Amino acid sequence: MKSRIYYLVIAVVFLSMMSTSHHVSYQETRVLFDEYHAQWKPSLQFSEFIWTLEAKGYIVEFSDTHLDSHLLSRFNTLVLLTPSREFKAYEKEAIRDFVESGGGLIIFGEEGGIMETEDILDPINSISTMFGIEFDSDVVSDPELENQVPDTELTYKDPKRFVIIRTFERHPVTWNIFDLGYIIGCSLNVSSPAVALGFGNSTTVADSKEGEDVVVLAAAEFGRGKVVAIGDKDFLVGGSRRFGAHDGFLPYGDNERLGLSMMEWVSTQSEEPADSDSDGVPNSTDQCHNPGCRIVDSTGCPKDSDGDGVIDCDDRCPQAAGLSSLNGCPEAAEDTDGDGVPNTEDQCYNPDCSIVDSTGCPTDSDGDGVNDCEDQCPDQQGPDDGCPLSDADGDTIPDDRDQCYNPECTIVDGRGCPRDSDNDGVIDCEDNCPNQAGDIDNAGCPSPPQFCMGTLMTAVLIGLGSILIRKKK
Repeated sequence: MKSRIYYLVIAVVFLSMMSTSHHVSYQETRVLFDEYHAQWKPSLQFSEFIWTLEAKGYIVEFSDTHLDSHLLSRFNTLVLLTPSREFKAYEKEAIRDFVESGGGLIIFGEEGGIMETEDILDPINSISTMFGIEFDSDVVSDPELENQVPDTELTYKDPKRFVIIRTFERHPVTWNIFDLGYIIGCSLNVSSPAVALGFGNSTTVADSKEGEDVVVLAAAEFGRGKVVAIGDKDFLVGGSRRFGAHDGFLPYGDNERLGLSMMEWVSTQSEEPADSDSDGVPNSTDQCHNPGCRIVDSTGCPKDSDGDGVIDCDDRCPQAAGLSSLNGCPEAAEDTDGDGVPNTEDQCYNPDCSIVDSTGCPTDSDGDGVNDCEDQCPDQQGPDDGCPLSDADGDTIPDDRDQCYNPECTIVDGRGCPRDSDNDGVIDCEDNCPNQAGDIDNAGCPSPPQFCMGTLMTAVLIGLGSILIRKKK
């Protein structure tokens, strides 16, 4: 019994921790809905969605005054709902700085006709275009019944304008989103640094655009902040019967889930400034989107050093003006660097060197890193001028490391000094027995044994004495 209670307590504590951690993840996320510029108050339009945000721990506030940097500094995310009042210059700058420093921005649009009559189009685009997104003055529609949101009143509203969007780019915002009820909204035009996330069906149209050219949802990373824009606001409207039997569109398909996903993504600050084209210039100051080229100026635009209209990344002759058909090189017969290889085949610009290979690049015959045009010893490896270091005594040790001058001896150690392998005082070059210690007078070899005369005479006398003793016996 005690064991069961023990495990039950552990389970309760674990679930409590999980619940607490989920709540904490949003409790510091402060969201500001701008009502000063909005044509329709978000506190009324999005009331049910806002209740859901607050239930998840978001702190939601509303502003009925101009936006400035001081006000925005208190929040993580700013929401603009169909703004019809013009933004002051300082407001635009404050919003741009807010996003660049890590803030999140969500912008909701409306169908083009309403945005024009309600003076929304200019204010909304004055903000969105700073991040590569433009709201168009059109309306998205789809004639196919299977692509239309069901249960809407058809007597006074065109059913083609209640479109089910099913095509999405893989992105954190669209993760697990499959069906979006797009309610009489406009399309978007997208340019760098923004990317398109939601697209029309094959039968969807918006003025002259059709199919996947109809973009309805877009996102951008700017500095350390993030932006999401969508050409519809009604997909998050709940509890409304203005469309007939349908009780608002918030509950339809993945509408609410998309709204929450948008909020979560923009509320998460990036650790590093975004650089969509990886050219080393952040999106916030990058004026050109060129993912395949890193030879750029301070604005992030590709350089064209010779001004021939072919950027350096694609120019085979970046220092000589040429033709685009010849990859930026002059006429085919020309040889700008005079190395004998025509510009169209020349991969290296080297006007001071004509010793080149078939690609027009300088050769290095001895492979010492010094090209033949500058190598004083092209057939011998060496540093600097391409020649081996000098060795005055010819012992194979360069003079700069040689501590002994011994022109007659090449059996030396690492210092250039003659070796004496047997340590007998006779260097190996003069030692006839280099591995056996010997005498200097005997050319380094051991001397033969020598006999003393006194010793010899003593031996003779002893021998004679022995003979005489034997005779007497």
